[in-house]
Amino acid sequence: MTTEQQLSDILDSNTLAGQMALNSFYLRELAPPSAPETVPLLADYIRIQTLESEWSNYEAARIELDSVPANAEQFEEWYVALRNVHRKEVSPFFDFLAEEASLPQLSLFVSLEAQVDGRFDDIIALSQLGMDGDMKLALAENYWDEMGLGELDEMHTRTFMRASPFFRAQLGDLDLDAEMPVAALKNGNLLLMYALRRQHVGRLLGALTLLEQTVPYRFTRMLKGMERHGVPKEFRYYHELHVPVDANHGKQLVARVLMPLARRHPQIIRDLCEGCLIRYQIEKEYYAGARDVMDRRLH
Repeated sequence: MTTEQQLSDILDSNTLAGQMALNSFYLRELAPPSAPETVPLLADYIRIQTLESEWSNYEAARIELDSVPANAEQFEEWYVALRNVHRKEVSPFFDFLAEEASLPQLSLFVSLEAQVDGRFDDIIALSQLGMDGDMKLALAENYWDEMGLGELDEMHTRTFMRASPFFRAQLGDLDLDAEMPVAALKNGNLLLMYALRRQHVGRLLGALTLLEQTVPYRFTRMLKGMERHGVPKEFRYYHELHVPVDANHGKQLVARVLMPLARRHPQIIRDLCEGCLIRYQIEKEYYAGARDVMDRRLH
């Protein structure tokens, strides 16, 4: 048995341990300038790349892409249809958050988002690599929004983390680490893997666009639940901010990134589709896992 096989046997990408190992590794790859000693070494990459390959192949094998759109026009029709199906299939979960969920149940979902360090601003930064022209501008505008338009306290990561303690306090003695659905970690790790591995750039852009286009609906329903429970405005600010901002991001990514790519480089359409579908299937499992914890542990 090779060293890679032995290391692969230690971890499984479909377990919390496997996904936690991936998240830890990605954060080491994104180490700050003050901590160069934490950057992974070659031996670390051998284990992680084997794990990544198994995970990537597993997720790709589960999607249904019987007919790849042949051109940009067909891709646009395919994408709009997927986006509409997405809204319909996730709506029961977000209707529950809006209309029925207790404050602890709603807080669980917000806290799961905070628990998984997805380094979204770094993902947007990495997504611009290799681009030029208007495509790069579209993503640069997205990134500048993430940076709070230059205002330190308005950086999106900061606005999110300011609200996090409030929602975490609603969970009482619930051990969030122990109850973490595997798909919650996958949901954050997928974009990190796609952003850090350049062979997945097409999948990254598909997944990223679907994410941005679905945030306004999801956050609008979460905000209704927050308002129903009287969550103070300062703790709703992050979600309120993202409804109009991400509506614009989604439109811009479709019009200025995905469609130009599909028109000029139709060979990348498959990767764009795969990114959308893999993100979507993990997202659905994430919501199902979160609902299971809500039903079992919180009322």
